[in-house]
Amino acid sequence: MNIGIVLAGGLILADPASPEVVPHGTTVISGNRLVLVNAPIHSQPPSDLVIDCSGCLIMPGLVNAHTHAAMSLLRGIADDLPLDEWLNKYIFPSEAKHVAPDFVYLGTKLSAAEMALGGITTFADGYFYMEEAARASIEVGLRAVIAQGILDVPVPDAPLPGSWRERARAFLAACPADDLITPALFCHSPYLCSPETFQGAYEMARAAHSPLFSHVSETAREVQEIKSRYGVSPVEHLRGLGILGEAFVAIHGVHLSESEMDLLAESGTGVVHCPESNMKLSSGAADLRGLQSRGVTIALGTDGAASNNNLDLFEEMRSASLMAKLVTGDPEALDARTAIRMATLDGARVLGLDAQIGSIELGKLGDLIVVDLDRLHLTPVYDPLSHLVYAAKGSDVRHVIVNGKLVVHDRCILTVDERKLKNAVHAKADEIAEDLGITAYGVGTGDD
Repeated sequence: MNIGIVLAGGLILADPASPEVVPHGTTVISGNRLVLVNAPIHSQPPSDLVIDCSGCLIMPGLVNAHTHAAMSLLRGIADDLPLDEWLNKYIFPSEAKHVAPDFVYLGTKLSAAEMALGGITTFADGYFYMEEAARASIEVGLRAVIAQGILDVPVPDAPLPGSWRERARAFLAACPADDLITPALFCHSPYLCSPETFQGAYEMARAAHSPLFSHVSETAREVQEIKSRYGVSPVEHLRGLGILGEAFVAIHGVHLSESEMDLLAESGTGVVHCPESNMKLSSGAADLRGLQSRGVTIALGTDGAASNNNLDLFEEMRSASLMAKLVTGDPEALDARTAIRMATLDGARVLGLDAQIGSIELGKLGDLIVVDLDRLHLTPVYDPLSHLVYAAKGSDVRHVIVNGKLVVHDRCILTVDERKLKNAVHAKADEIAEDLGITAYGVGTGDD
């Protein structure tokens, strides 16, 4: 057997469905698959690379089930604003002028590197020129569900009304064929996509065996707008269009009625919760207890770095748990173990990847991370699961393995020249800042 990577010692959390941390012996990855999980340490076979996990916790790689990765280039340009004003006055105009293939490639590469260093091994992305997002993700070495954005209004890569069909077809045909990439489609929202657009995109996604994503019920204003247009709530509207189901992913779900949560549960539709973005934009707090009590699978997402403003899924676990406790008045509303499952196995389930990732099991893909517990802010350790949610940070991730390949080693990313990347980002930020009449601080150093 060609042994690629051996992890030895430390602790392991293998199955987030019934999370339990136990002492770890040896876990082995051959090719891109797990061939040995927590075997006795004396059975360690010879390997090209042995990683000593003493003082650390091995766990499945985190799944960021919703982001707009290229928008990291717009991080911090317009904060402390309501969603509508943030989008219409700042984000949409900046995108109209600057979003192009090079923008998407650079911004996605920046975000993918940030996510890798924070222990995210899989992310679901929705934006424009998504062939470039796929290319950037492959270069960094992350697994990604890459969804081409669809709107009825003009967008950078589909400027003519109704041209979304040609653009989506072109993306599905040209998306790089790679083990790391799952192509998908993303209808922005029921208020920016007509019923005909939604149904057309859904049919196209189904024909390509790809998932369809959409922002749903993110704000109270959105709910009122859909009701005024169609006489029903957003989820009821999508149910009437035949969109709900396991192949559809609803993002946010902040303002859902009891009957809407029933519809999501009955249809098997997954939901992605983005607590920090929802708090920052003052959109509200999703009713996690209501959704979970009905059996709805809920994943976690960071949303884009322009509305968060980081891509740290450890922070999202903490925020999700604290938000649920605050709005319900119940300290048990979202416990640490459930938050960890949302960030791993449930994220994989919502994305349709749970047969391959989300837990550390024989035959699954070698996507896992090693979290350093020997840190001052993690000392002492009574309950490692509690620490992961309430005390750990993305910077505590020491090693990251994706598809059997080492992407981060001793907190250093192996697939990206960080200085070169930052210099390129600084140059692009100068262009964006000049158009907005603001200052971009930092010019980078070293060679381009």
